[in-house]
Amino acid sequence: MGSSGTIDSLRRMEPEPLLGVRRSRRWPVLLIGGCVVQVGIRLLFAVHQKTPILIPDETGYLLAARLMAGGAAGDLSGWPLYQAGYPLLISPAFWLSDDPATVYGLVTVINSLFGASLLVLAYVALRRLDLSRAQAYVIATVTALLPSVIYYGQFAMADAVLPVVVLGWLLLVHTWIASGRWGYGAAASALAAYCYCVHSRGSIIVVVHAGLLTVALWRRWAGKRDIAAAVGVLVAGAAAGWTLNGWVQSKIYPGGVKPLGDFLVARLTSLDGLAWTLSLAAGKVWFLIVSTCGVAGAGLVVVGALAVRRATPRPTRATSWVVLAALTGIAIASSAAVPDEGTVANFVYGRYLGCLTPVLFMAGAAFAVRGTREAVDRAVLATTCLTLAAVGVVWWYAGKRLSRSFFSVFEFPEISFLTWSWDALRLWSATCAALFLLALAGLVVSKYRQAGALAAAAAFIVFALADMAVVSKRVVRYWEGELESATSLAPAGLQAHDHVALDYSGLSWRIWVSQAFQVRTGLEPLDRFRRETLPRDATLVVVPWDALLPQRPEDSWPSAPPNWHPVSIRTTYAGGWVAWRPGR
Repeated sequence: MGSSGTIDSLRRMEPEPLLGVRRSRRWPVLLIGGCVVQVGIRLLFAVHQKTPILIPDETGYLLAARLMAGGAAGDLSGWPLYQAGYPLLISPAFWLSDDPATVYGLVTVINSLFGASLLVLAYVALRRLDLSRAQAYVIATVTALLPSVIYYGQFAMADAVLPVVVLGWLLLVHTWIASGRWGYGAAASALAAYCYCVHSRGSIIVVVHAGLLTVALWRRWAGKRDIAAAVGVLVAGAAAGWTLNGWVQSKIYPGGVKPLGDFLVARLTSLDGLAWTLSLAAGKVWFLIVSTCGVAGAGLVVVGALAVRRATPRPTRATSWVVLAALTGIAIASSAAVPDEGTVANFVYGRYLGCLTPVLFMAGAAFAVRGTREAVDRAVLATTCLTLAAVGVVWWYAGKRLSRSFFSVFEFPEISFLTWSWDALRLWSATCAALFLLALAGLVVSKYRQAGALAAAAAFIVFALADMAVVSKRVVRYWEGELESATSLAPAGLQAHDHVALDYSGLSWRIWVSQAFQVRTGLEPLDRFRRETLPRDATLVVVPWDALLPQRPEDSWPSAPPNWHPVSIRTTYAGGWVAWRPGR
């Protein structure tokens, strides 16, 4: 962003028609080039991965995708339902290959393509906020490189595409209210319904969208026929998603799914449950703010101000209310429905609000560029108060459980990097660091304006890429190696045609859930103490083994037929197991 005077003088030197042609060509080329760079950055971080590590989530999505591509189903009974919308997008990977490592690599390519498209959507959204092309392009680039967006794009997770879908939905909502054209309303309904098919958070988006249609009918923002069309698309899309999810559940969860809805009802109908819910919701808001160095918090303040101001244009005001409703609904519902697993992530968690992080980050960054110095200072002060209120609630409710509960670094990539703490959550250190960076950025932008904004954007890009580089090497690659060493059936000579029987009793779920994706024909249950349970077509058997007990690996399968023998013995952090094959 050069000085405005220099740019104006250059414009006066060029003929207007030629300048118009150059403008029309330059920005599409820059957007396409930016998307190519975004894809390359994402693949750079994901290229080393060959196996799912965020299990059982990744395995649930991959098994559903394999099923949709015509492959074996698998059995994840008792786990939460990993819905069908995301597997539908990645299922073509199973058409191109049946090798699990190749399929996983293709999934990361699909994720990268979807993630890179966030740049274009963010650019369009920022132009709606009256930013110049250059300002919109820079902020869109930073938004697309948010650590939370890139991080989940490395895995076979719905969160790799959900931020893109949610931003697209909000853009269509804004366009529909601004233009009044029924096609945009129908398209917004279709994306809301697709969100419902992708993740349980989508249920909140469907409810919010239905509320928007009700308000639009009441306030006569559109004709009754147009709203009826939007309602019809929403109902039809939600019904199709419900049907597809039901089919996946019947195939992969024949024994039923974990009843998270029971937790939701119980928590929202008791005082203790409400305290739990509101505290966890505060923790999610805290994570949203701190993980973006406070910028998304400033965006939340700005969106709230736009929603309550009567002078705000109707499309922007309505979209602001939609964002606030979606954030509140997701924060409360996801907090109420989560079981108490004895983890730090129970109280502070960022993934569920991650689908709205780019939206709020853009709002905060755009306000910093366009607002006056006094307004930016007020936004920073309001964000500080909001952050301190959220962290105070978390600290008051969770207390010592934040230090005594199990800490998984996978849940805190941005926070761990910010405090350089990889084995515990430093709640107050992270809060102070984020607020300091927010105040510093606000000071630089308000004092030096465009040059300051460009410097802040460059600094955030460096911060985000450094975050991802460190997390990728220190966390993702390390645990990928650990999990592959603990679960891989390659040493047992696993082949595409192998039919694998497995004794689930006594075997860590981390082992068999990972192996469910490795085995292309699905896993068959086996009771190692009863020979008649061995499937006739089995060519490989996996049974648990405790190396600390006084037994040989040959004793791990008491009812083994005489011609079967151990071919691979593993003792790992997740437990021991022995793989058997029949003799030749």
